[in-house]
Amino acid sequence: MVTIAGSGMGEYNFDNVNVDFSKFEMIFCDKNYETSLENVTKGSFKVVKEAILENLDKDLLYVVSGSPTFFSGAILIIHTLKKQNIDFKIVDNTSSLNYMLAHEGISLVKTGITTLHGKSFVDLENFLSKEYTFIICDDETPSVLAEATSFLDEQDISITLGECFGYADESFTRTTLEQMLKKPPRMPYSLLIKRNYKPLPNISSEESIEHENGMITKSYKRHISLQNLNLEPNMLLWDIGAGSGSLSIDGYKRYKVKSILFEKNEKRAKMIQNSLKKHKILDTKLYIGEASEDYKKETSTPQRIFVGGGGDKVISELDYLYERLADEGIMVANFVTLQHLTTAITVLKQANIPFDIKSVSLTTYKMSLLMPEPERVMHQIIVKKKI
Repeated sequence: MVTIAGSGMGEYNFDNVNVDFSKFEMIFCDKNYETSLENVTKGSFKVVKEAILENLDKDLLYVVSGSPTFFSGAILIIHTLKKQNIDFKIVDNTSSLNYMLAHEGISLVKTGITTLHGKSFVDLENFLSKEYTFIICDDETPSVLAEATSFLDEQDISITLGECFGYADESFTRTTLEQMLKKPPRMPYSLLIKRNYKPLPNISSEESIEHENGMITKSYKRHISLQNLNLEPNMLLWDIGAGSGSLSIDGYKRYKVKSILFEKNEKRAKMIQNSLKKHKILDTKLYIGEASEDYKKETSTPQRIFVGGGGDKVISELDYLYERLADEGIMVANFVTLQHLTTAITVLKQANIPFDIKSVSLTTYKMSLLMPEPERVMHQIIVKKKI
């Protein structure tokens, strides 16, 4: 029988563990715990997990920090025990999440939960997706959050900082990312972020995105492109020749992807910046300059690439962009001129890169005279990178 108990918050000891320790033949915990008990095995999670699985014929106690079911290694052990049909018992305790929400008087239903402990990126599925977001943090969290929220204004979010829960000097304070960057919080700490804005609709109207005449992907073409990109949350998308940035904007709003936009025209780039702020787009980066130079400087590996512009230089380098794609990545390139389409086909064929082509056209009829108004045909090349 395996019992998994939470030690609550505060010092690494067993003071708040509500069990009879004499009942257990072996006790396991993290190497940081302090205890006078003799039958205790301390170690990293890997060491503890292996030791537990090697002694399943005994009565075992595994003590974890906080709550066993809240971002704890105990979850992995519980999963293993379930697969092997081994009996276990959970003795819960207070988590930093419950402690923070109780102090602030906020419902769990209104709260998204994520961790940045040991992570260099935010999970866009859970970050600011609800009115509140609770974050488990480490030393790098303020800088990671500052980068992810670079297109938000300070008043768009309110931050409650909870430091050293369970210790004598615990505290709750209101703060900002700028303040935390200047004066790092005391470990361990957690954040509760309130989203002060209401997200705009997932499908952006053309009027809601700043653009020059003709320099925006029409909504129906935009969503066909997004569909063919087959996006999933937290994927990295390169948007080359971004124009108005509309594809990246809706890529985040609909699919919660991260984007890097490349736009050489400074006027259009300024419009993109304004739209990214207006639509509250997270974890997005904008290069202003020649795309074919800037994407060679960028060190990331995109799972998806969209080519909406960029000129002859970009089209001539579709084979290079294919090589930059992650394995099983997808590249979608849109063209409205046969000249550019022909160039793209030639480049891909010479590089022996397989591709598909789709052509999309739409005719609208004005209500007054029912006169047809055909739009330009869009030719779309779709490339899927095989392992």
